Amino acid sequence: MKAIKRIVSWMLLAALLTVSAASCSQTAPEESPSSASPEANSPEPAAAEPAETEPEIVLPDKTFDGEQVMFLVSKNLGYDWYTSYEIYAEGMTGTLINDAVYTRNSRIEDELDIRIAETKEPDCHTIARNSVKADESVYNVVMPYVNNTLKLATEGLLMDLKTMPWMDLENRWWDQRANENLLIADKLFITTGDIAILDNECTMVMFFNKEMIKAYSLENPYELVRENRWTLDKVRDMAEAVTNDANGDGKLTNDDVWGLSVAFNAPISMYFGAGERIVSKNEEGELAFSIGSPRSVDVFDKLIALCYSDKMLSTHTTGNANYDAVAAVFNAGRVMMVTFALVDINGMRDAEQEFGILPYPLFDETQKEYNNLISTGLVSSVSVPITCPNTDVTGAALEAMAALSTETLTPAYYDNALKTRYVRDEESGDMLDIIFATRVYDLGFISDWGGAGSLVSNLYSSKSTDFASGWARIRKVAEKMLEKALESYAALG
Repeated sequence: MKAIKRIVSWMLLAALLTVSAASCSQTAPEESPSSASPEANSPEPAAAEPAETEPEIVLPDKTFDGEQVMFLVSKNLGYDWYTSYEIYAEGMTGTLINDAVYTRNSRIEDELDIRIAETKEPDCHTIARNSVKADESVYNVVMPYVNNTLKLATEGLLMDLKTMPWMDLENRWWDQRANENLLIADKLFITTGDIAILDNECTMVMFFNKEMIKAYSLENPYELVRENRWTLDKVRDMAEAVTNDANGDGKLTNDDVWGLSVAFNAPISMYFGAGERIVSKNEEGELAFSIGSPRSVDVFDKLIALCYSDKMLSTHTTGNANYDAVAAVFNAGRVMMVTFALVDINGMRDAEQEFGILPYPLFDETQKEYNNLISTGLVSSVSVPITCPNTDVTGAALEAMAALSTETLTPAYYDNALKTRYVRDEESGDMLDIIFATRVYDLGFISDWGGAGSLVSNLYSSKSTDFASGWARIRKVAEKMLEKALESYAALG
């Protein structure tokens, strides 16, 4: 899993912040909301905790005569917070993410004698495809969003990362759940880890209003999570206990009080949270559909009853449940729990009430662990094109960048930029540890073979409850598409 536990090097982070503060004589350039904030107003780093022993970081023992390592990364024209800021920084600006990246890269460039560079483009995957098909040896690494990257892999345009020199994918700075879940035909074309932050930002989570929990004398959600009692039934019971016609006009609207808002992607997040998958490995170790199993039907029935309840704020109840509308109701203290992605915390900085972060609920108390879906459509991925100009320097650079990110980028994002700037209680930090350690990547969800990955969301949108019939309608086509995809991957070199 990603090295996101709170045992990172606070001394190194404090030094980084000191350097950043010293370079703030000019106004910092505008950055994405997830990374830019006046550091002068940020709390001081917490006192260092006794560190657990971590394997020593050893950089590749080789130099490369100043060779350039060019990354192709994503620029999002709609929402800047989905733009990649984790690969390159021109210099110190006094902002946490930028300065962490610059500090990391400077050391790597010195020790490996390389130059890290990037090209940032809105149509990253198309540019990568065209470059490879034109047999151009321009990019060492391409980082489109995961869903688009998988298409490049299907076309045979990417290298199997397991063959890359210097990269040890079993190291803690590579996301082991990504390595396991994204492996197909025993090949790994996509991964992520401490080198990236958009996988954090696009993890599906729940936020809750602490004051409303107290006002309605409800159980502490943090304790429920720790005791494995944070379940779909518990969420429904708590939410329905809160929803009420606050203005007394005889109908429930955004002006009233709600226990839970159900975003369009909440049902599929609940499906994964309850431990279900679209595809998984069968007894023979082959990828096969698991959707449609008896348990998956039970999970769907329970989550859809929750989502369709007339006591939940959703498009099926008020007709006005888009992100902006729900964020406004949450900030005003009229909805207790919301179902968003972690990046949506940027829209909650105006909330007057204290709020916390929670994982998605379990199906029931017998479920062994929490599961939190990553919305991979906007997550940058690490991939190497088959036209990579030099795999030796590329593998060395990737391994070094991922490793040193555990001491620079991860602390800046996770321990300071997120925990101490937005969420001000230690318990939400504990929840983030659980959330990041139990994230889910699902190739069936990403590829959506035959509509299987979007089935839950489509049924919810059409207000259907017939999960079994919905799967039966698309099953043959989906299975044929999966079979064809597996044949294609197996044929790749």
